[in-house]
Amino acid sequence: MRASITRKHFPVALALLGLAAGLAYAERPPEAKKDADAVVTGKIKKVTKKESKFGGDGVMTSYTAEVEIDKVEKGKDLKEGKTADVQWFHVTRRPSKPLAGAYGHGYEVKEGDNARFWLMQRRGGTWDVIYNSDGVEKLKK
Repeated sequence: MRASITRKHFPVALALLGLAAGLAYAERPPEAKKDADAVVTGKIKKVTKKESKFGGDGVMTSYTAEVEIDKVEKGKDLKEGKTADVQWFHVTRRPSKPLAGAYGHGYEVKEGDNARFWLMQRRGGTWDVIYNSDGVEKLKK
């Protein structure tokens, strides 16, 4: 039996190669808002940033926002009037060489802003914004 690709099988082989290449650079799938463990609104009191290397010459920035909770729309582990540390990350400088993996999301919020957060409770009890470009919604004052 011959192991070479015939004209008949070439399109299938090409499609599989394309699929494999696409998966190698695939982004992490987004998490749905409806699957969030908690949804809260509140005022951002402080934002802390920490940069780390990503893929050689890229930069990943991890954010922690101290949020004073005004309203709990979903979830029972967070309380109105209390503060919660909310975390997310974003690759703020892409590496020069392609790298498979999650690049995170950047949200247009800063200290003093009011926002709605869709959160997942992770191992260790931390609260992370869901992995979704719409995981944080800036609110009007």
